[in-house]
Amino acid sequence: MATNEQIESVLRKFEKATPKDFFKCVDGAQLGMTAVLRLLNESDAPQTAGAISDALEVSTARVAVLLRKMVSKGLVTKDSSVMDARVTLVELTPQGKAIAQAHKQYAYEKVGRVIDEIGEEQLDAYIEISAKIQEIFKCDHSPL
Repeated sequence: MATNEQIESVLRKFEKATPKDFFKCVDGAQLGMTAVLRLLNESDAPQTAGAISDALEVSTARVAVLLRKMVSKGLVTKDSSVMDARVTLVELTPQGKAIAQAHKQYAYEKVGRVIDEIGEEQLDAYIEISAKIQEIFKCDHSPL
């Protein structure tokens, strides 16, 4: 069984290794909008809010808030389906497509740099270990 000293040491190392700076520069709404941009950019056809909600595994209320923000920024359009007026279809505007492509390019550059500097083997090991750690913490609620 792990000693308190080992646990404290690991917690200090986690604190140093956590990519806090990455998360500081991206707020939750931006992450959500980026996920919607990516999903719509990879889709062959307009998507419903429900399909977006299902694909991203978030509530339809959360998607509605994101889509309102995205419409106001000119990133997506929402139009009623010609087949069923009760259904709203969402698709990227040209500006939304350009931003989605820019996000994809940025992600490719950053991940490419990580692979170049760390190596694919070490990165794979990190991802595998991170998944195991997440599984251990999954559904395990803190006493707070």
